[in-house]
Amino acid sequence: MIEITLDRDDITALASDTRVAILNALDSRPMTVSDLADRLGLARSTVHQHLTVLADADLVAHENARKWRDYTLTKRARRLLHPGKDHRIIFLLSTSLVAMTAGVLLVASFLRGFAVQGGSAVREPLLLYAGEALLGVTIALWYLAVRCQRDSFPCRG
Repeated sequence: MIEITLDRDDITALASDTRVAILNALDSRPMTVSDLADRLGLARSTVHQHLTVLADADLVAHENARKWRDYTLTKRARRLLHPGKDHRIIFLLSTSLVAMTAGVLLVASFLRGFAVQGGSAVREPLLLYAGEALLGVTIALWYLAVRCQRDSFPCRG
């Protein structure tokens, strides 16, 4: 887990309830000054001043993709809002490793088969089905870990 150190500017930026509300609003999606002003019931100039303080503290960034500026949270701000998310990614990846190992072992057991008294090998299809299911679970867990890393839906706190 990456530690975040806060300096005086960070504490100043986070000391305002309005700026914390702006950070929480930007956590859901990128927004313009007008979007934030409408959502928070504040004047656009007030929101702009608060966004300037947050940008100086490296908690928000803006994109000039269109006519308007879209403000988004920086990775640093996301780590402040969701400090335990790194543990979730580690849990997802370690669980996927266990599922993948079990799935590979089950598929290998199916391919090897069981020796019976005539020298022939009997293959149990249930081993193949269970192994394939566990490998599918592994792929799903990897997908969730990537989505969580990109700050998308499944891992929001």
